[in-house]
Amino acid sequence: MKRGVFTGLAAIMLLAAVCTAQAAPVSQGELVTPERLEKAQMAPDARDAALAQQEEEFLLVLNRDNIDPEFEDYGTETSSVHVADPIEGWNRFWFGFNDWFYNNLADPVWRGYAYVTPSELRTGADNFFRNLAYPVRFINCILQGKFVAAGVETSRFIVDSTIGVGGLMQPSRAKKPLVEPDREDFGQTLGYWGVGEGFYIVWPFLGPSTLRDSGGLVADAVTHPLYYVTPMWHGFALAGYDQLNKFGGVYDNYMAIKAPALAPYTAIRDAYIQTRRSRIAR
Repeated sequence: MKRGVFTGLAAIMLLAAVCTAQAAPVSQGELVTPERLEKAQMAPDARDAALAQQEEEFLLVLNRDNIDPEFEDYGTETSSVHVADPIEGWNRFWFGFNDWFYNNLADPVWRGYAYVTPSELRTGADNFFRNLAYPVRFINCILQGKFVAAGVETSRFIVDSTIGVGGLMQPSRAKKPLVEPDREDFGQTLGYWGVGEGFYIVWPFLGPSTLRDSGGLVADAVTHPLYYVTPMWHGFALAGYDQLNKFGGVYDNYMAIKAPALAPYTAIRDAYIQTRRSRIAR
C-alpha cells in the first residue's frame, strides 16, 4: 500500500517539470493594452487580420532558441492539432490553480533559492539528477528499439558517474555522438507501440498531460532510483529539491508561451500535444 501511494506521489514530484508548461484561462491571461484597444476599434476583417499576424509572429518566436527543448517541436501549424478535451471544465480549473501556484508561491521561492545559491551548485545539482534518471531513459530506449540511443545513454552514464564525480559534471557532453538521444519516457513508449493518447487532462502541479501520458508517469516513477530510497521521506526531499532547482528554466519557458498568447489554455494544450506527437514520431 505504501509503495502504491508513493508511486502516485513520486510521479507528481519527479515529473512535474515535463510538463510544467501550463497557462491560465483566457480571461486571466488576456491583458488590455493600447494595441488591443486599437484592434478592437478596427473593422472586423482588419481586426481578424491583425490578430492573425500577431499569432504568426508569436509562433515564430516559439521556434527560436529561447524555448525549452520540451517545446522545440511546437510549430506554426497549430490548427492541425486536434485532441479530445471532454473534461475542459476540470482542465481549466486546474490550469488556473497551477498558474496561481507558479506565480505566487513557486516563483518567489525559487528566486530566493537562486539568490542564495551559486549558479555552479545549481548546475551541478541539475547534472546529478539528470544522470540519476538514466534508468528511465535507458529502459524506454530499449522498449522502443532505439539500441544506439540506449548505448549512448549508457556510455554517458558511465563517464559522468566516474570522471564526472557522480554526475555533478558532464564530461561526456564534450563529444557529440552520432545519435543524440531524446529524453525518452514511458508515455512515448506507449505511443510508439500504438497506444492512443486518449483525452487531454490537466493535473494539479503536474500540468498538461493525456490519459496515456498519465499512465506513463507512474511507470517512469517506478523505474526512477528515487523510488527505492528509504526512508520514504528522503526520496521525497530529494525529488522536491530537484524540482525546485530546475524551476527557473521551467517557469521562463512557461511564461514565454503563456504571456503573449491570445488564448493561453489553447496555446499550451496545442504546444503540449504537438510536442508529444513529434517526439513519438521520431
